[in-house]
Amino acid sequence: MKLFAFLTYIVVEIAAFAGLVAWLNFGWALLVMIAATAIGVLMLRRTAAGVLRDLGEALDGQRSAGPALMDTAILATSVFLLAVPGVVSTALGLLLLVKPVRAVVRPVVAYVGAKRVASFVEESGLVTVLAGQPRGFGTVVDGDVVSGAARTDGPIVDVTGPGGPGPRPGFRELPPA
Repeated sequence: MKLFAFLTYIVVEIAAFAGLVAWLNFGWALLVMIAATAIGVLMLRRTAAGVLRDLGEALDGQRSAGPALMDTAILATSVFLLAVPGVVSTALGLLLLVKPVRAVVRPVVAYVGAKRVASFVEESGLVTVLAGQPRGFGTVVDGDVVSGAARTDGPIVDVTGPGGPGPRPGFRELPPA
């Protein structure tokens, strides 16, 4: 799959550059690529300063850290795309540096990040360890500790409550992983 993605990238970039050369000639196409990379570096400096300022404000508690962290991930992707040679990757890297485009891409970054964290937790077995049961199932009993002096040798009380299966008073069910 990685080889297919790499070969697709190569074909798309060669086709895009060939189209640019057919439209502008080789010298102008090369000049456009160099200029686009230079503009990307200049935009990157300005955007990175803004993202770092937002992160500092988030650390001070002046704003939410979520958008600043997502912008950091988008900025890293933009740096990668600007560093990779090619017309399409440079254009995508430049687009990710524009603030309105970042605002549109943020929900996608949040979704991908949440899926990766969920996958990591599932693969690591943290849910199983916390629940004490296989696959994250288990029952947690909410209650108070009663001292030994109040102990009686009477009958055992049924705590399942009326209503049959389902959540019971004093109990909560853990969701499956």
